[in-house]
This record gives sequence, structure tokens and C-alpha cells, in this order.
Amino acid sequence: MTVENVPSELFSLVAAHLPLHIRPPTLLSLALTSRRFSNIIIPHVLYTHVLLVGDKQAVPVQVLKDFIQAANRKEEGHAITPIGQYIRHLCVQLVPSYDTESVLPAPDIDTSLSELQRLIDCDGLPNLVLLTIDCDDAGRYQSPFPTTFWTSIQQHCPNFQGIQLSRLVENRDAEWIKPGLLTAMQGMKTIRLKGRLEGYESESDTDPILFDFSKFPVHLHTLELRLDLRRSNFDFRELFYLVMPNLQVLILDSVDVGDPSLTKEFWKKHPRLTRVELWRHVGGLWFNGFERGMLPNLTVFKGKFISARIILPHISESLVSLYLLDTYNAQAPYLLRTATKGGTLLALRSLGIQRDSGNSPKAYEGHRWREDERGAVTQAPVLKAAKRFDGNYLMSIAKAAPNLEELELMGDSDDTIDSITSALSRLPKLRQLTLSAAHAHRLSFFESCKNWPEFQARWYQAHMIPDDRLEGYAYVPLSFDQAVYDLASGCSTLERVTFGYNSGCLLIRGGVSGRVIRGEDGEVKEVQRIAAWANGIGKEEDWY
Repeated sequence: MTVENVPSELFSLVAAHLPLHIRPPTLLSLALTSRRFSNIIIPHVLYTHVLLVGDKQAVPVQVLKDFIQAANRKEEGHAITPIGQYIRHLCVQLVPSYDTESVLPAPDIDTSLSELQRLIDCDGLPNLVLLTIDCDDAGRYQSPFPTTFWTSIQQHCPNFQGIQLSRLVENRDAEWIKPGLLTAMQGMKTIRLKGRLEGYESESDTDPILFDFSKFPVHLHTLELRLDLRRSNFDFRELFYLVMPNLQVLILDSVDVGDPSLTKEFWKKHPRLTRVELWRHVGGLWFNGFERGMLPNLTVFKGKFISARIILPHISESLVSLYLLDTYNAQAPYLLRTATKGGTLLALRSLGIQRDSGNSPKAYEGHRWREDERGAVTQAPVLKAAKRFDGNYLMSIAKAAPNLEELELMGDSDDTIDSITSALSRLPKLRQLTLSAAHAHRLSFFESCKNWPEFQARWYQAHMIPDDRLEGYAYVPLSFDQAVYDLASGCSTLERVTFGYNSGCLLIRGGVSGRVIRGEDGEVKEVQRIAAWANGIGKEEDWY
């Protein structure tokens, strides 16, 4: 069956399989190809998911005002159906404008949220299910949510099931959080909170925990808590006593677990989990005593080497997306080649690796591991253990995960372009490559990246590398376009190459990405600049 023959009633189901961040523009492009597609997609399918973003909030504010007018406007004899009636998921990105003499945002942020509440109060979003608010430029201002914001949603959006708040900066006692948001959360299926909550600086703070986990909705499907709480002894133990039988996605950061038995019981009680992400500031032992069959549906995992080495032997055959954090030298290829059945992950389509390197005398497991073309394994000398992303490293990755479609490498490289692309060419399905530094304050992937105009605002003139210092490096691309051209010329399957800083996210803010345009002969003809998206497999329902 071709797309032209798909019954109209199935279009919504087909559209749901598109990654969310490309769904609206893809549907719009399809709608413009024929009258039939236009009638099917617009407005019912196209406006199911709406993203509002614009410079200085001009676009979101104006669109919200238009929605309000449409909700209140009626023609003689019949009511106009406003676009807001079709919206199930609304995402508003708050991009503040700043006074040149002040670090405080202009009032347009308040305007955007106020207009959103006005739209809700006039029943302009009656079918809203999920709301995403991305508080851009966090740390420069505190999120000025109206105190009655969540009360309005509860009263006017009867189908509302979830919130996603990203990059918020707020005091934990703000009225819109306590009790507003916390009360509204009790009926939700999706709770995703990312940002910083202030007010926990004092070790003597004896106030009740911000989240009373005993009151969390038991029917949660998705739970993400990535909150920098500015307090090292914040207690999350109550979370692990919960039983949420429908939980499928769990994403945590800034959480310590002191009792490994708690997590073991938690995994046993949540067999429906398909995605588990434990970010870099998660501490403790999360998988001690982990047994085969405990997470039978897990296909997406992100975590540190110490966690991955325990869980990977039990999930390697079904894993589709893997992100390894805090690896040292050759720990990642060592893990993939020794902790998996047959040394391969045949189902794996997406891989990310964050890697540091050095000649530490400490006995880090697997960091001196080396493999040659024939599969023979040796140990590098202690004082020569440093391992960057070179051709040998990537060769082992290709052996371990031959079906990769996207690869993200966070670290640095000093190998020839021929060696790098020769190893990447061992991956016949590889279409996307993302390269960045291991940490935001460390070196970029290629040393010369710091001199590119796209990154000078990030690194400033003081961090630019003099030409004479670059002469000793094996590969020195003088521009982003040259790097993409060389990588895509050497690896014929690449369709997109992205460079950034410390990433690990779907959208790399401040990064730069290029789509590879090839001629009929397969040769690279052009590099088109596009949004800097990184690995997306397993994140199809994420905006950012």
C-alpha cells in the first residue's frame, strides 16, 4: 500500500509514528502536495501538536491572541471551529528579550504565559492533553507563572493528562508550584520537570520534601525529574516505594540512592518500563542484584559505565538505544564487546558515548583494553592508556553494533580523517553523526572547531587556537562545512552531521548541523544548514 492509498481515518495513526520534533513540518509538506492530503491533514491532524516559538516572544504571543479571538468569534448562524479545538499537545518556548543594561528579561515572558492562561480560561483549548513549557535561557530569570495557572487548566481542560516543564528556575515555595502545580499533578499520566529549584541551600532545612511521593498518581506513564535542588542530602527514597503499574518512561538526575535493595525491588515492580535514563548527577548503585527478566521490555537505556556494566548483559539482545556516560579511555568498546552475547548488539540502532581520556594509574575496569582487526585483545601500558576517538576505537564500536543508524561521540579526536571515516564506513546503515566535547568546558571534538565562526561566540577570542599550534594535529578542518564534507565523502551513508558542545540531548542548543546533499553518483554536492538535532531514536515523543 502506498501513502496515496492510505485510508483517511488512518492518517492520525501514521502521523503518530513520526518523531514529534519533525512531525508538524513533515505533515504540512505532505498536505501541500495534493488536495486530498490537504483535506485530510488540515486542520485535524496538523494541529494535534503545535509548537510556538519566536524571537522575543512575538510569534507565540500573537498566535495565542489569535487563538483567543477565534475562540470568542462567531459567525451569524453557525460557530467557527477555532484551531485551538484540535490541539492535544501544545508546546510554548519562552525566549526572553533582555534590556541591554540589565540581566532581567523584558515583560514579554509574562505576556506569553498570561495570554496562554486567557486562552485556557475562555475554553480555547478544551481538548488539551499535554502542555510543554520550555523556559529558555534558564538562570537569567525566574519562571513567572500566574499563581492560578494550574487551577485554570483543571477547570477548563477536562482531558488534561500531563506537563513538561523544561529549564525552569524557581524558588520551591513559589505559589504556582506549591500548592498549584503539586495539586494538579495528582491526576496526570505524564510529569516531566527539568531545571533548578532554589531554597534548599541550608543543610539544616527541615521543611517537608517538595514532592510527597506517596501522593503521586499511580497511573503515571512517564516520570522525569531532572531538578538541580542545590542540596546534596535531598531524599528521594520514598520514590522507590511507589508502585506505578503503567510506568514506561523513567528519567532521573540529581538523585542519590543509598540502599541498592530499594532499586532492585523498584525494577521488579515496574516490568513495563521501556525507557530508563539515569543522567550524570545520579549517584549510588542502581542495579546491584539485577536479574535477567526484571526489565523485559527495556529498549532505551542511558547511564554511567558502572550501571551499564551490570545491566547490559541482561538487556543487550533487545536494546535499541544506548547512551554511555562517564566512560574512561576504552571502557565503552570494552563493555560492548565483552558484556554482551557474542560481543554484539544486533538490535542497537542508536549509540551515544561520553568519554574522558588520560593516563591515570588507577585501575579503571577496561580502560586499557585494545582490540585489533582480527579480534585479538591486548592491554595498553599504564602510562600509554589514553584513548581518544580514533579509527581503532570506532572499529570496535562497529563490530559491536553493526546496525547503528545514529552515533553520538562526546570527547575529542586526533586521528586522520581517512582512519575515522574508514571505521565509520563499517556501519552500512549509519546516517547521522553527532560530535561534541566530553564536557562543556573541555576541548571540542576536533581542536580546530574552536576557531570556527559558529563557535567563536561560545569560546570567545581568548580560546581560539593559533595556527602554529594546529600544525601538529592529524586532521584540522578549517570550517564546519569542510568537516561535514570530508566526513560524508569518506562515509557514503551519512545524511546529517552535527557539531556541538556538551550534548546528550535531542536538540543541541548552540550546535550546528548540516544535511548532506549528494548527486546521483553519491558524491557530496552541498551541505545545507539545519537545526542541530542529535540522536532521536527512542525519543520520538520528545520536543527537545
